Amino acid sequence: MDFQQLKTFLEVCRTRHFGHAAQQLYLTQSAVSFRIRQLEGQLGTPLFIRHRNNLQLTVAGEKLRDHAEHILTLWQQARQDVSSQSDQASALSLASSTNVWQAWLTQRFVSLMGQWPGIHWRTETLPNEQMIRRLLDHTLDLAVLTDPPKVDELHYQPLFELNLSLLAPKGTDPHAEQPYALVDWGNRFLLQHSSYFRQAPQPVLHSADLVLVQTFIQQHQGCALLPDTWLADADSAWQKQDNDIRITQPLYLAFHSNHPDIGTLQPVMDGLRHSSRSAHSAANTEG
Repeated sequence: MDFQQLKTFLEVCRTRHFGHAAQQLYLTQSAVSFRIRQLEGQLGTPLFIRHRNNLQLTVAGEKLRDHAEHILTLWQQARQDVSSQSDQASALSLASSTNVWQAWLTQRFVSLMGQWPGIHWRTETLPNEQMIRRLLDHTLDLAVLTDPPKVDELHYQPLFELNLSLLAPKGTDPHAEQPYALVDWGNRFLLQHSSYFRQAPQPVLHSADLVLVQTFIQQHQGCALLPDTWLADADSAWQKQDNDIRITQPLYLAFHSNHPDIGTLQPVMDGLRHSSRSAHSAANTEG
């Protein structure tokens, strides 16, 4: 078994299609099929149930997927740790969901990186459940979560509150019916959303990708619950559609309570929290 086989296997798991996996990996479809057959031969069991237009994981394939993700993460972490040792730098990893990176975390994190010149970073975009699993097995150092579960080994600190309002492209008639896009901010958000939108029409688009939602509502004069910060610029392309609708989505910083390098982690957490408090104060002043 080699890493390329595992990467190929995970890509087929993701796309559920040999041809699509080949395109993503810049391989021929026959090369992808060959790697999967090799892997199945080494393990002595089928990994996929193959139908004409349907590719499903076997029980063995489901088990291997979790192991493959873990193995590749450990290998990547090992390479980064060994590399950082050569120049006396520390290595840390940070993960969050797609929408949190796009709505808030990217700019905040990049602006703070200069404060930590001795750290090599690995950032990832992961679903909530995978971040929790990775924190618990010490293959992830920090995560920014919207729905932190009750897990004794993990510690959570309030980081920031995203204020979400119903926004549409500037010039959209607030009284006209618009296609609605539902941004998935997490379980807590969905509960609040159901109380605000009891009679809401079925969303035309349901996605956790803010870039996709933004493109959709700009092209189709739609609306969605989006961060108030999008209104901050004087030349903002957005407007509020309903001043009575506002949902607050807390963000939490998560880490393992027994992290092996808390001395390196602490200044990073302090910087993120201080930056978050400053951003929150500025948002309240503007509001």
